[in-house]
Amino acid sequence: MKPWMNTTMDTNQRVKELLTAMTLDDKLALMHGGTPSEEWGIPTLKLNDGPGGVTGPHERVGTQLPAPIALGAAFDDEASHRYGEIIGKEAQDRGTSLLLGPTVNIARTPLNGRTFEGYGEDPLLSAVTGTAVIQGIQEQGVMTCVKHYAANNQEEDRMVQNSIIDERTLREIYLPAFEAAVKEGKAASIMSSYNKINGTYGSENHALLTQVLRDNWAFDGFVVSDFLATQSTVRSIYAGLDYELTIPFKRYYGEPLKAAVESGQVPVKMIDESAGRILRKMFEFGLFDKGQMNEKSSDAGSLRHEKDALRLAEESIVLLKNDDAMLPLASSGSIAVIGQAAVNLIASGGGSAHVPCSDILTPLQAIRSHAGTAGKISYAPGTAPVPTGPSFIYPSPNAAHTIPAEAFENGLQMEGYLSADLSGETVHKQVLPTLHLNWQFDGVPHTASAKWTGTLLPQETADYTFYMPASGGTRLFIDGELVIDNWNFRSLYVTGVKRLEAGSRVSVEVHYRSNNGEAAALPSIALQWYAGTDENRMEEAAAAAAEADAAVVFVNDYMTENFDKPDLRLPGAQDRLIEAVAAANPNTVVVLNTGGPVAMPWLSKVKAVVEAWYPGQQGGEAIANVLFGDTNPSGHLPVSFPESEEQGPIMTKGQYPGIGLDTVYSEKLDVGYRWFAAAGEKPLFPFGHGLSYTSFGYGDLRIEQINHAGMPCLQVAFEIVNEGPRDGKAVPQLYLQFPAAAGEPPLQLKGFAKVMVPAGQTAQAVMRLNPRAFSIWSTAQNKWTVPEGEFTVLIGESSEQIVRKASIVPATEFAKAAENCESVLHGLKRHTKEF
Repeated sequence: MKPWMNTTMDTNQRVKELLTAMTLDDKLALMHGGTPSEEWGIPTLKLNDGPGGVTGPHERVGTQLPAPIALGAAFDDEASHRYGEIIGKEAQDRGTSLLLGPTVNIARTPLNGRTFEGYGEDPLLSAVTGTAVIQGIQEQGVMTCVKHYAANNQEEDRMVQNSIIDERTLREIYLPAFEAAVKEGKAASIMSSYNKINGTYGSENHALLTQVLRDNWAFDGFVVSDFLATQSTVRSIYAGLDYELTIPFKRYYGEPLKAAVESGQVPVKMIDESAGRILRKMFEFGLFDKGQMNEKSSDAGSLRHEKDALRLAEESIVLLKNDDAMLPLASSGSIAVIGQAAVNLIASGGGSAHVPCSDILTPLQAIRSHAGTAGKISYAPGTAPVPTGPSFIYPSPNAAHTIPAEAFENGLQMEGYLSADLSGETVHKQVLPTLHLNWQFDGVPHTASAKWTGTLLPQETADYTFYMPASGGTRLFIDGELVIDNWNFRSLYVTGVKRLEAGSRVSVEVHYRSNNGEAAALPSIALQWYAGTDENRMEEAAAAAAEADAAVVFVNDYMTENFDKPDLRLPGAQDRLIEAVAAANPNTVVVLNTGGPVAMPWLSKVKAVVEAWYPGQQGGEAIANVLFGDTNPSGHLPVSFPESEEQGPIMTKGQYPGIGLDTVYSEKLDVGYRWFAAAGEKPLFPFGHGLSYTSFGYGDLRIEQINHAGMPCLQVAFEIVNEGPRDGKAVPQLYLQFPAAAGEPPLQLKGFAKVMVPAGQTAQAVMRLNPRAFSIWSTAQNKWTVPEGEFTVLIGESSEQIVRKASIVPATEFAKAAENCESVLHGLKRHTKEF
């Protein structure tokens, strides 16, 4: 038997024995996704994306969970742990050994296209949620790769953008969730980000990968680059990058790294350290001992997981507004269901976080099922479908609106170029029957542009609305007229209207270029149309609403990796649709199917607003359960909802998207609700906000100092009374106000709980604060310190609705213990009860 296969041997010794036997080529293969020699018995490291579930195509479709932002809205570490368990079990079922997720980046700007992939704007909420997810996944024997380290907060120019950020802000806002993932989640690996941090790419950032991650946090796992994020060979290996994730596009490790070793630029010892870190985790997770995992039966896609997906969606839905107790709806009345989102739910966001799923129950179907024979349900689409795709991989699923092949005289002539402006040599030619495709020229990522030309033969005279869901910039010319201009790509949804005459021959020319000139592996585009305009559909929707007791308008906003949002408006004509319906029926409810904040210019004209996020495959049922009162909503906002993109801490181009490639984090610690508290401004809806069908009262605070896990802690206890008619879950949030001299934002979340309280009864909430909760990062001393002075403990139902507060001065031992306090979670631990 090979000595490293001895399961009684110490893990470090097993790694040493194997490294001694391996060749340099085998070690390098391990470090860039290759296959070492079978002689050593090293299992293949199988990777899969997985921020919100197991992504990518599979023979057996798994469970589509709510998006991570929805999980953040649950404010529930038990729900987060179960979320991780489901992902871990389904990853193992597919033979996955390394799951690329979760994402714990902070939502700095609501325009970020990946807001839905993270857990919100607060470091503690992200740390608690992410840590529980990591634990749930890794308990199933699957390694996690926590991403994107660090300060990866926008998609515009994401491959080259430079985040300029001071050390204190980095430590207090953008690193705590990663620190918790390492220290308390015990994450097997960390993924470095595309962007630069203070002038150095994440994949070659020695300060982050070695000094902070390994020296400060004692991280013993391995560091993985994002796809195509490695920028160098020698600088990256010296910085601490262990694994180049560029499959199948190997660039800097492999042969280039071998050449660097042979020339003496990189010592073999450094290769042994990186390969050893990967092998150590493979041994610890039992990959050698249980053999290469094969696909096998488990709970993947099972009824149990579907039920959990339903509960998770219900826990996350946020009731934002409910004037005159408009909700819950009566199942016996007449309801006009309005909006394409009612039949075309965005259950999962795009990009590497997209989770494929089989057929799901739509909100319209679920509402009809709840109403049964007692209710009268009508439906009107209201507008044309807004895109629910594509991402950089998946084309738009709205194939029904793609211009059919028979509408073209002889198809479309395609010409492709390896440039961003249709210039240079034509490298690809093809005749297509219609335009709805992914394509690649030679199997590798590159800057690309393409042109399609053809003749359209309309069969009826009408005003036609055209739109082109695409993964990059587009232009549409009809008879030489520019009808759609999205060449600089600032929106997934741009339409154009052109009147066409039946029997005419109409020239069509479509242009495409990869997003902002960025290299793309799989560009995608569709040319779609429909006869008529949104105004026609809105008139029909308003008429249906006028005849009903209540109107429920579903609206959506698709978000995906690669693209930021141009603004916070709902795409297409959806804002105008809500206005039209509300004018026709005062009892209007709006359901938001979004991945983050949106503006609501119509807010004062509707009775109720529900934020459903991207709720996963059981989202339709979960929404109906909340609308009809079968479920009492308990979700709370993990992000502030500003009035518009012009309100909030990001006020200048230098802050976002940046000047040149530099993005300056000049708002420093004032991120999200911290800025609103410091500026004295009110957002549309504050962080932590969420209504219920019942109401809660709070008792006085009981504060005492205790010792917990060998560390001085402050314990805060109080009673919660359910003063309403329904059982419900309260979500008390504990905030701290620091002494003025500390230079901190006026409000910071330091604890939270989710407490079930039966109607008319009382429950107790207990939260603990360890020295880290009272600490700030001292750049002068390079450590956590507790400032002197008086702190204020505040309990709120949101960051704005404070219900109890008390002043305290931490004991001297808090300051002494701060430097050695490892718990980022402030003593909050996962409970033993089952979700």
